[in-house]
Amino acid sequence: MSQLSRVRIPFVEHLGIRLLEQSKERAVIALDKRPELLNSWGSMHGGVIMTMLDYVMGAAVRGHYEADQSVLTVDMSLGFMNAAFSESITAEGRVLHSGRSTAFCEAEARDHNGTLLAKAIGTFKLLPKAGGREEMRSES
Repeated sequence: MSQLSRVRIPFVEHLGIRLLEQSKERAVIALDKRPELLNSWGSMHGGVIMTMLDYVMGAAVRGHYEADQSVLTVDMSLGFMNAAFSESITAEGRVLHSGRSTAFCEAEARDHNGTLLAKAIGTFKLLPKAGGREEMRSES
């Protein structure tokens, strides 16, 4: 893929997550620390890190399939290893196995020193190009 995905996700934009790299092999994102993203003890909120890992795996799927279309999270499991007190966090996602439209992925979030903060695995479905709600409803 010669350019980064053009798929807009308003919530991801609101958090300030930046897509740095997207290819058939991986996707990489970054997020800078801001007061409104912290929990009560000054660490990046776990929900923010979960969102980062979910998004980077979806971006990895788009890169893997070379597609600018919506990706649905089917299943996701996450483990936290360390608190995120650093000024920035990066996350990397990869497709481990893919089918016609479904991919099994993994992702890791790390602080600016490379310390592992969290790791996730998940299953994602690439939605049809029309990507509308009608397709999602008909698959239920």
